[in-house]
Amino acid sequence: MNLLAAVCGNTTCVDTSPLNSGGILDDRIQMVYTAVFWSSVVLGSVVAALLLYSMFRFRRRSDDDEPVQFHSNTKLEVGWTLLPLVVFLSLFALTAANMPFVNDIPADAPMRVTVIGVQFAWSFDYGSTPSGKRVQSFGTLYVPENTSVGLEVVSTDPPCKPPTTLAAGETFGQAIAHQGCGVNHSFFVPSLAGQMNAIPGQLNTMWLTARQGTYYGQCTELCGVGHAQMTYTVVSLPNNQFQSCVFGSPSGTVDPNSAACKLGGS
Repeated sequence: MNLLAAVCGNTTCVDTSPLNSGGILDDRIQMVYTAVFWSSVVLGSVVAALLLYSMFRFRRRSDDDEPVQFHSNTKLEVGWTLLPLVVFLSLFALTAANMPFVNDIPADAPMRVTVIGVQFAWSFDYGSTPSGKRVQSFGTLYVPENTSVGLEVVSTDPPCKPPTTLAAGETFGQAIAHQGCGVNHSFFVPSLAGQMNAIPGQLNTMWLTARQGTYYGQCTELCGVGHAQMTYTVVSLPNNQFQSCVFGSPSGTVDPNSAACKLGGS
């Protein structure tokens, strides 16, 4: 604790580890990770103990000593083959069974947000107002609490400009991806979900859900001299407050200083 206080000083330290889960998606990732981790620890410990026992129990004690030789222990050979195989197949099955939940946006997700990476910032597009203005926030992603939110992750940069019209059936993220501008970025909020690359000319998807609170993320792909500046926050608000925060501005630009956009606001 003294070391933590010395590191933090007068600032507030925030645990951004994936182990500090903020939603059901990261809960599921942790469950799989925990099973794999402890299975590896137990299996590795057993193997290490057997190796140490064998090295000391059957070691050569002098130059004239001939250690006892034995071979063809069928039961032992079958055992040390089947046990790791069963553990491996069990962990494989556990991982494979959970990958669709982790990777695929739920069919009933009520909203989608376009995550746009540029050098060197993040913006978030929530759709358009009835007048046609894009609803966007900059540096902060706002989501309704405990709600599945699909994310379309894209990259862009000048000379490309935000599309003003969309083809029939085309999403805003697809229109940006079709322009093919930008550099590689990677969107990662450790407490909420896995990471997803933003690649020029390509649209990648992911999803997250967050309990009420503030979470922190950053670009994890070296994207240029301003890479360290590409941090952002995710703020999970009660649903009514989220609606007021994101869709309550006539200009379409979310005001992070409004009371509706702050936890505990209205």
